[in-house]
Amino acid sequence: MEEMLGMTTKKETIEELENARKELLTEENQKDLKGWTRVVQFHFKDIDEYWHFEVNDGVPGPLVNEEADDADIRIKMDEDVFLGIMAGEINRMKAFTSGKVKVKAALKDISKLTKFM
Repeated sequence: MEEMLGMTTKKETIEELENARKELLTEENQKDLKGWTRVVQFHFKDIDEYWHFEVNDGVPGPLVNEEADDADIRIKMDEDVFLGIMAGEINRMKAFTSGKVKVKAALKDISKLTKFM
């Protein structure tokens, strides 16, 4: 049963990462992100899994299941925290200020995170 639960959680995580990535494609976000090129990486520390995607001129590329050497934005948290934030069950600012979410990024890029997370 634990294996099944882990697989379900991983599937949900991938779906939510995809949803976050696709959120960048909305018309409103495309206006704000024009000219923005960054590599965004998520590290789920409890399962030691990395996912990243590249945003090129505001358009996100595909999700890649590996650590990026050149990530501009590095987001680290447990998988359940990510799922809670995406479901609206965990306040992202409280998670950040309490240390449940750690972000390494240039200050100007941090505001862009709210577009998809």
